[in-house]
Amino acid sequence: MNLTIKESYNRPFEFIPQTVLWTIKHRDLEKNNDNLIGINSSIILNLTSLIESFNKELMISWIKNHLSESKTEPEIENDDLPNWDISMGEFLLERLTDELILEIESSEWNKQLKLFTKITNNEVKNIVEQETLNGMNQLFKYRNIITHGNKLSLVEWNYDNKTSERLEPNKFEAIFTFLKQQNLISGKLKDVKSNIFELTFSNEVVEYFIVVINKYLDQVKESFGISAEINKTLFELKI
Repeated sequence: MNLTIKESYNRPFEFIPQTVLWTIKHRDLEKNNDNLIGINSSIILNLTSLIESFNKELMISWIKNHLSESKTEPEIENDDLPNWDISMGEFLLERLTDELILEIESSEWNKQLKLFTKITNNEVKNIVEQETLNGMNQLFKYRNIITHGNKLSLVEWNYDNKTSERLEPNKFEAIFTFLKQQNLISGKLKDVKSNIFELTFSNEVVEYFIVVINKYLDQVKESFGISAEINKTLFELKI
C-alpha cells in the first residue's frame, strides 16, 4: 500500500494586517474611552501574533532555502555503491533540521531572538536598528501584561509632606517611561494617574508600534535576503 502525505498550511501573519486595518477603521468611529482601550489592546495582541508568526516562517524558509542550495549528489565508490557515510550524514542533517524546526514552531519572541543567533550566527541587534529593536521589546512587554491579566497599580508614598509614586508591575513603569521618551505621553504620573490606561493604550501608541513593526519587517527581510522567489507572502508582508 502506498501512502502519500501532503501538507498545506497558513500562518496568522497572512490575514492579520487586513484585520488590524479593518479594526482601526472601525475604532476611529468609537467615542467610548473604555471601548478604545479594549480595541487597542486587541490590536496589540494581533500585532505580536503577526511578528511571532512571521519570525517562524522566516527562519524555516531561510533554513529550507539554504538546505536546498547545499544538496549534492551522493559520492560513488569504486564498486558503484553509495558512500554510506554520506547517507548517514544526510540522515543526521535531516533529523537535526526537523528538531530545529520543531523548536522554532514552539518559540515565542525572546526565544526567537536566540534562535536567530543560533541559525545565522548573528545577533538580532546587528540585524535590526537599536531603536526598532527597543520598540519591539516594549511591544512584547505590553503583550505579556495583557495576556497574563496583570493588574496595573499606582503606588504612592507620602512622607514629611513629600510624595513619591511608581507604577507596578515594574515592567509597566519601564513602558510608561519609554512612551514618554517617544513623546507619546507627557507629564508626570501624578498628573495623569486617572487616565493611565487611556494614555498607554491610546491610538497614538498603537500607530507608533505599527510604524516600528514595518521597520522591523523591512530590516529583517533585507538581512535574511528574502525575495519573492523564496517566499512571496513573507516578501510582501506589511501593515
